[in-house]
Amino acid sequence: MEGQTKEELAKLVAQMDAEELRIRAVAGTADSPVVAPTQREQLDDGEMADEKTVQRQGDAMLKHYRMQLADIEAARSRMRSGQYGVCIDCQQAMQAYPTAMRCTACQNLREHSHPRQAQETRRPASADLSSLN
Repeated sequence: MEGQTKEELAKLVAQMDAEELRIRAVAGTADSPVVAPTQREQLDDGEMADEKTVQRQGDAMLKHYRMQLADIEAARSRMRSGQYGVCIDCQQAMQAYPTAMRCTACQNLREHSHPRQAQETRRPASADLSSLN
């Protein structure tokens, strides 16, 4: 955890705690769907298509939230082991958003050499918690 003060780490932990609470408030438990299916007797084709679309969106959001929670837990684990703030590939010190595992150079290299995997795991800008204000 070199390069970061106890105050900076405490602020990062607080950010991760707040993000985890936000995710859990939005997503509920990891076992519950984000969007509950509606209960109707008969649906026409358009309504059935809408229901399926809503369910797929809910499933995608739940997957996204689960990935964010896993990233937060992995960052906490790296903090406990003293590996936080160190790139897992090149071992260089880094400063990025709290759940980053790789420095920018190594992440770009990984995304270039594994484009399909990078597309599946790419985080939207809203997942970036880097502001330390």
